[in-house]
Amino acid sequence: MRRGKLIGLGVGPGDPELLTIRAVRVLEAAQVVAFVAAAGRASPARETVATHLRPGTRELVAVLPPAADPAATARAYAQLATGIVGELGQGHDVVFLCEGDPLLHGPFAHLVERLGTRFESVAVPGITPFAAAAAARLWPLALRDQVLAIVPASLPPRRLEAIFKDVDRVVVVRLGRHLGKVRQALLACRMAKGAILVEGSGPEHRARPLEEAGEAPLPPNTVLLAAREAPPAAERSGATADLPTPRTRG
Repeated sequence: MRRGKLIGLGVGPGDPELLTIRAVRVLEAAQVVAFVAAAGRASPARETVATHLRPGTRELVAVLPPAADPAATARAYAQLATGIVGELGQGHDVVFLCEGDPLLHGPFAHLVERLGTRFESVAVPGITPFAAAAAARLWPLALRDQVLAIVPASLPPRRLEAIFKDVDRVVVVRLGRHLGKVRQALLACRMAKGAILVEGSGPEHRARPLEEAGEAPLPPNTVLLAAREAPPAAERSGATADLPTPRTRG
């Protein structure tokens, strides 16, 4: 009996117009889709692809608890994995809907590890939220030989600073309640000036300077874009700007 295939499908940053042609083709043929949703809220990934799902498509969902509860979250993912394995075992392909790209900061990679070699798994790449945010602001992610870091805001302050000091430009994701420590790390590394917060993508996006943001938790689709400030003129010239010019004889 044929076994089903698990397809991790990147739905992009939440804008249906940024779905890839390949993603649409997979969605229109899907018999079963799986996704994650917070308790009491619709799944952004499911909403993004809604118009491309056929009537009668079966849906498997992991409902995550409203508060941080590792045990409850683990149970929700375990139940989802059990449902997916049941469908795959019956020969049905399962399309796992992933915000952004399926292999960047998401549960799909963990699910593939859990299934091991029992079932075939493939990924359909998607546009990442930070790529969409950068495009909306015409903000270069990297120029020439510049180094770009993609950093989750949940890292400890010292590690944030260590990373920021070692790169030219940064994208900070998963900001949530971590904006305060991220701001301090950027200030310490001379990267706060000109930094912007971008919420959403496309014409409807919202952008504001980091300096105008307070301490309130940020929407989940917000990313921070920052680049290193140019060093002062004295520093660029080897700190000799204030030294007298040597005189020559003759």
